[in-house]
Formats: sequence, structure tokens, C-alpha cells
Amino acid sequence: MKRRSHLPAAWEDPPDARGTSFSAPTATPVVKALLIANVALFVLQSFVLPEALIAWLALSPLHWLEGFPWLPLWQLVSYGFLHDNPMHLLGNMLFLYFLGTMLEQEIGPRRFLVFYSVSIVLAGACQLVLGLGLGQQTSIIGASGGVLAIVCAVATLRPTTRVILIIVPLTLKTVALLYVGLDLFNVLMQLKGAVSNVASFAHLSGALFGFLAVRRGWIWRDPMAAVEDWRERKAVDRRASDEEKLDELLAKINREGIHALSSGERAFLKRLSRH
Repeated sequence: MKRRSHLPAAWEDPPDARGTSFSAPTATPVVKALLIANVALFVLQSFVLPEALIAWLALSPLHWLEGFPWLPLWQLVSYGFLHDNPMHLLGNMLFLYFLGTMLEQEIGPRRFLVFYSVSIVLAGACQLVLGLGLGQQTSIIGASGGVLAIVCAVATLRPTTRVILIIVPLTLKTVALLYVGLDLFNVLMQLKGAVSNVASFAHLSGALFGFLAVRRGWIWRDPMAAVEDWRERKAVDRRASDEEKLDELLAKINREGIHALSSGERAFLKRLSRH
């Protein structure tokens, strides 16, 4: 990302599989969709609507100040699909492809989508708050906050798993520490007055969230499943209430006759007869 101007047993490596993996995985559904979206937006940004897309979709502290109270909330997501050059895009997409696929295979598409979305929003929000506090006006773009969250999540789940970084075999724990260390160093340099176009605070926010999501068990929660469970409970409660009301109306009909029913009670019986 840059500024523009008890663990599940499935993640434990078996004793004979702790070596270096060289195979290219098949991209999982959400990862594939994210890769396509990022590349498509980069093409549009580079060749079709460069100024319009940056102005509309980049996370801009200036827009948030000038637009209050009509805040461009979509920018907290859209900024994560923009990149300022091919190498910026390539680096993020390689990590998303390899480590994102690994994570999605373990936690499932819905959990992965929620995790990645929260990572992007949280990283952007943290960098935005910092920018507003420091009076910065440069726009923020890039998927690095979400990507670093993935890196730290898989490194926390499988710290000893080895991958190839450029040409060097490293454990996932080492990869995560390396990238977090670089961002910490960049923050220190900025505090000393150095100028950088890297939004390191967003990177570190994403990395911290990825680590905590695993350690606190958040990564295994499925908000969509929770909503479905709530709707199912409500439906069960509604059916129980309807059955109780139906028994009362049948008793009333037995005592007073069907003509004693109100229009609302008749409508209720008509509704139940359709099911």
C-alpha cells in the first residue's frame, strides 16, 4: 500500500512435510476474484480513466475533510484495488495468490472474504485517521494492508512452513517478521524526518490485525453464518407463535363460530393456508 505525491490441526505440518514447497497452487474462488478485480482496475486506472479513478476511488483525507458530513465511505474499500505501478501491483498480487490461497483453503471462502475485507477497511481507516491527525492530504492506494494481514495470519497459523521469497527459502514466520520489520524501520525514518510514499502505518495495522485474528480466534468466526442462524431461529420462533395463535383462533371458532373472527384474524388464517 502506498500514499500517493488452541489452533486447528489442519494447519499443523505433518512431520514429513516441513520442507520447502515449490508447487504453484490453484487459486481459490475469492482469491481469483480479487486478482481479477485488482488487475482490471489497474488496467482501467492506467489506460482508460487514470485521473477519474484515482480521484473517485483512492482514500483521500482531503475528500473526507471537505465532504463532511457526506463522507466517501466507499473509499475505505476501493483504495485497496488501486496500485500506482506494475511492481506495486505484482508484489501484492503474488502474496495474495500464494498465501491468500493457502489461507482461503483453510478457513473457507466466506471467512476469507470477511477477513480480507475487514483487513482492508481497518488498515485504510487507521492510515486515514493518522493522515487527518497530521494534516496530510496525499491519497492512499494499494492492497498491502490486506496482504500483510494475510501474511501475518498464515505465519501465525503455520510459522515453520517454508516458502520461496524471490530465490531464498524462508519460513512464513521469517517472511512476516521481515516485512513488519521493514515497515517499522520506515516509520522510524519518517519520525526522523525522512520522506516516504509508503503508508507503513496501514501495513502495520493490517499485520497486527492478521496476527490478532488468529491468536484471538476471530478468523474462525463467520458473520454470515451467524446471520443465517439468527434468521433460522427467528423463523422457528415465528412458526411457534403462529401455531399458538392458530390454536387460539380454532378454539374461538369452536366457541363463537367463524363469523366472530376479525378481519385481521381472517387474514392470518388465509396466510397460513398458503403454506
